[in-house]
Amino acid sequence: MGFVNAHFVAYATGFGASAIAAAGGLATVGVMSITGALVFGTLADRHGTRPILAIAYGFRGLGYAVLLMANSLPMAIIGVMLIGVAWTSVISLTGAVSADQFGLRRLGTVYGALFGVMPLGAASGVWIAGRVFDNSGSYDLALQISMVLGIGSALLIGLPRYRQLAPELPQETSSVAD
Repeated sequence: MGFVNAHFVAYATGFGASAIAAAGGLATVGVMSITGALVFGTLADRHGTRPILAIAYGFRGLGYAVLLMANSLPMAIIGVMLIGVAWTSVISLTGAVSADQFGLRRLGTVYGALFGVMPLGAASGVWIAGRVFDNSGSYDLALQISMVLGIGSALLIGLPRYRQLAPELPQETSSVAD
């Protein structure tokens, strides 16, 4: 995801697009993110969180595949729009899948750990993409890695549901003294 924020404008200007036009293309991520959060959230309520999270990660992988094949700004915008659809939807879906998998009692710890580590991955991805470009003059390898990670995540999340690792403790009943 960091690639899109940090490198998309430079990537798109490589097609001859102006920086203003490329930044306009980048703005579509926000619109698509809102749309994706609403659509994927609704679908998750109807069909379960795990398969919808897999689809969201699949959209990311597909978006990076489109960026990898892009040779014009319009095609690159389609790529970032696909990525944008999954942008914020994975946040709530990841929380729901974590709750299903580890239980509500551990959700704060699990979710906190996940989102404590994610910025490190995002920052590393931005740095690696920059190094790839500096060494090769192309973002292709960085896009290939992002595509594989998106598709791989979709496949792993889409596997049949594991048993819950930390079942909920029975709820305590409280009695009110008269």
